Amino acid sequence: MSNINKNNQLFEEGDKQLDIQIILYRYLRYWYLFILSICLSLTIGFAYLWYTRPVYESKAVLLVKDEKKGLSAGNDIMKELEMFGGNKLVENEIEILKSRTLMEIVFNELNLTVSYFKPEDFRRSTELFENSPVLIYVDSFNPSIATKEGNEPLVVDINDKNTFFIKRKSETLSRKYHFGQEVIFPYAKIRVFLNTNSYKGKESIKVIFNNKEATVDNMLRVLEVNQASPKATVINLLYRETSKDKGKAILKKLLQVYTQSSLEDKNREASMTLKFIEERLKLITGELGEVEKDVEGYKVSKGFTDLTAESTLFLEKVKDYDSKLNETEIQLKVLSNLENYVNQKSPVIAPAAMLTSDPVLINLVAKLNELDLQKEKLSRTVEPNNPAYQSLLTQINLTKQAIIENVQNQKRNLLATKQSLDKINKNIESAILSIPKKEREFVGIKRQQAIKESLYLLLLQKREETALSYAAAVSDSRIIDDPHISSKPVSPNRGIVLLIAFILGFIAPIGMVYLNELLNNKVKSREDIEDNTVVPIIAEIGMKPKGSDSIIDMEGKSIISEQFRMLRTNLQFMGGEATKHKVLLLTSSSSGEGKSFIGLNLAYSIAVLGKKVVVLELDLRKPKISEYMGLSREHGITNYLINQSDFKDIIKPTNIHPNLSVISCGPIPPNPAELLSTQKFSDLIETLREQYDYVILDTPPIGLVTDSIIIARTVDISIYVVRQDYTYKGQIQIINDLYQNEKLKGLNVVFNGVDFKNKSYGYGYGYGYGYGYYDSEEKNRVL
Repeated sequence: MSNINKNNQLFEEGDKQLDIQIILYRYLRYWYLFILSICLSLTIGFAYLWYTRPVYESKAVLLVKDEKKGLSAGNDIMKELEMFGGNKLVENEIEILKSRTLMEIVFNELNLTVSYFKPEDFRRSTELFENSPVLIYVDSFNPSIATKEGNEPLVVDINDKNTFFIKRKSETLSRKYHFGQEVIFPYAKIRVFLNTNSYKGKESIKVIFNNKEATVDNMLRVLEVNQASPKATVINLLYRETSKDKGKAILKKLLQVYTQSSLEDKNREASMTLKFIEERLKLITGELGEVEKDVEGYKVSKGFTDLTAESTLFLEKVKDYDSKLNETEIQLKVLSNLENYVNQKSPVIAPAAMLTSDPVLINLVAKLNELDLQKEKLSRTVEPNNPAYQSLLTQINLTKQAIIENVQNQKRNLLATKQSLDKINKNIESAILSIPKKEREFVGIKRQQAIKESLYLLLLQKREETALSYAAAVSDSRIIDDPHISSKPVSPNRGIVLLIAFILGFIAPIGMVYLNELLNNKVKSREDIEDNTVVPIIAEIGMKPKGSDSIIDMEGKSIISEQFRMLRTNLQFMGGEATKHKVLLLTSSSSGEGKSFIGLNLAYSIAVLGKKVVVLELDLRKPKISEYMGLSREHGITNYLINQSDFKDIIKPTNIHPNLSVISCGPIPPNPAELLSTQKFSDLIETLREQYDYVILDTPPIGLVTDSIIIARTVDISIYVVRQDYTYKGQIQIINDLYQNEKLKGLNVVFNGVDFKNKSYGYGYGYGYGYGYYDSEEKNRVL
């Protein structure tokens, strides 16, 4: 058993190897297609590289400062100075850098409405950017009219340092202008200036006007902004452009605009706070001056310089409690302002947030300011229904609610404190009533002075703190690497393009051959027959040698003669003795499949054995046997069936072999089916069966007419001829129908016209070895 399994395994491996060889040869036989396809594809690849402008990559690295990641315990001073700074999310900054708002500013500041190119040659045009000898400033540009007009390029021809010629590309005549003079077109008004740094004499420049919307869209498309790593706050910026200088300038300008925008957002809050404090200082300064004048005037008018010890004691107490009461009122006012700020719908800055003493409230207000700034930045880049934007709104609402609750709690506490202080003040005032009127009046004036002084000093302190923070404000980002250009173009990649071209050139013939095989619905190999029918194949007949006659030399040693011998042998051993199967019918699906050729040569191969054989030309519509044998059709089967000829007259010997005779068809009748259905035809077959060892009937194609089925009542064996690359696979179903319905007796298949040298069909291996023994094998085959 182990030997059997080992042998089976060897056979399976041999079959797999054979299948691979068949597949390889199926494609390698078209080697010339592969060479042509690869050469054509590589030519197209080289042409693409030749005509495509190279794209260079500009790269910059930006560091976003993050308090959580970037500040340590030793940076407490910086934390205090950054009163209006907050944590910056790297993801938000990435979206800001990719925002359309910033890119439009870059477009405008670099004057990208106009592009300059050298005159086109047979290869490609080169963009000049800052090296253009002329500079164009656009006073007005209408993109819709430019689109309707075709937005044709302008051609500027420099005449000298003072004049130039300009025309639209489709125009033949140029107009002369002076540099700086206004030039009017249907879609634009421009002024052309000479760039003395790049002027080299007479030169032609092609000018193209760019649509702002489309150009900004393209700039955003080629811009790549991504985080260097999840744990870092470093951002990499990449920009690809055909012009080295242009790509570097765009990336550099983008970073400048981003930094400027960030500083403006950061300083806006400090500016609003300073404005609020300055306004309050103006008011308190005026009030303090009036109170001081009242003190001075009172002393002069009353004529005293000092108060009694009791008056001093009461004054100190009143001053102390009044100061506390004033601070309480200030806190209440600050809280009311904060409450109004939180309840307002439009975003404003809370300048008085720092005047409260509650650190929790200060942190909440700072957080709200930070969220408002993030909301303002994010609204520039995303839609209102964006999940990130909605999440930010939710955080703002929750923070506002927390502020309101904190303010209300503090107001309740402050109101209670105020009531207590008012009660104490009333008691002190009652005590003061016992002081002489003069001193009592003076105490009231001094109390107002102390209140104003304490408030004035508080505002001065807060103003200095805010001014210091404003002056120390720096950008929350830092450029680590300035924009720099790659030394080699990033696209097109020469190696990749040529590799793709080679692969496509190699794949294209494979696809063509595979598609041809897929669309070819004709029988290619023995497997195509075996996969579609259970009718056995008793022989495979090779292709007739090129230039040879239709009659094969059966006494020779050629491959095809051996194949007919194999067919003859298989017929002899079918169902027993050969004498029991004398009448053979040959048919096919359509004309041209070689049934007449096979029938005649099969008869010849049997005759060589000393058997008497007669071939009947029963294809009464398109006879071929007479043509192959060079015989006359006079006195044939048709004459016999209509009683115009005798039996002995229709038997025609051949010069091929004395044992081989032929009965030609005779004149082509108008009703072949009716003649073949007569009893006289059946009697003719029985007579021939008695006188000949083999009777071979060459019948019409069964796929076209019913003659073969009519004749089938008289035969013992039926042979259905299938021809390689000729018979359609769908016609194999005719064989199945004949076999299942038993319309033909002893049905077998002969595979004709097989190209045994074609390895793509699975031949050329076993057959090539076996037939190498014969010395008369023809080298040329009919293709």
